[in-house]
Amino acid sequence: MTRRIVLVGAFHEIVELCEACDVQIAGIFDEHEEGDFMGHKILGRDADGRRLADRLRDVPVLIVPEAPAVRRRLAAYYLSLGYRPGSLVSPRAVVSKSASIGLGTVVQSCCHISTSVRIGEFVKVNAAANLMHDSVIGDFTTIGPNAVILGRVSVGAGCYVGANATVLPDIDIGAEAIVGAGAVVTRNVEAGAVMIGNPARPKGAS
Repeated sequence: MTRRIVLVGAFHEIVELCEACDVQIAGIFDEHEEGDFMGHKILGRDADGRRLADRLRDVPVLIVPEAPAVRRRLAAYYLSLGYRPGSLVSPRAVVSKSASIGLGTVVQSCCHISTSVRIGEFVKVNAAANLMHDSVIGDFTTIGPNAVILGRVSVGAGCYVGANATVLPDIDIGAEAIVGAGAVVTRNVEAGAVMIGNPARPKGAS
């Protein structure tokens, strides 16, 4: 039987990921689109999720926006209505059999998830990201395209690691921190910090 899923957010790349995973899109909730999106029905806005909850309760929802705080808010809302979380892992991703991936998580194509990596819930791992051995990725974190998380790294909940960023081994990144695109993180990062540059320093630091 073909798997079905409801998307929260109309994103081209996620529609294509569903197609690659042979997952049927039962509909899309989106705040801006109407009618259809890439041939798939727009069910309405988030507020319409309450009206349609009984009809769609058996179809998992995939929360897909990039921003961790937005994903957290939407997950709390839809789960409160009785929806259950869906996950998608690209068939073109390489995932170690010893890795674990939490509910609600998206892993895009060409990612490499190495041995004993633990990925939390509602994480978004974008295309070609490389998560090396024994790293831990907290709930609701976003890992940008081509980012490299080297071994034994701990990334807290709600973080954003930008495209092409590199985090060196044995680094701890506090919750809700932001690592800018192309940054190279060489030391621990405090919760809520914004790190930029090579080597990465707090934004605004001299």
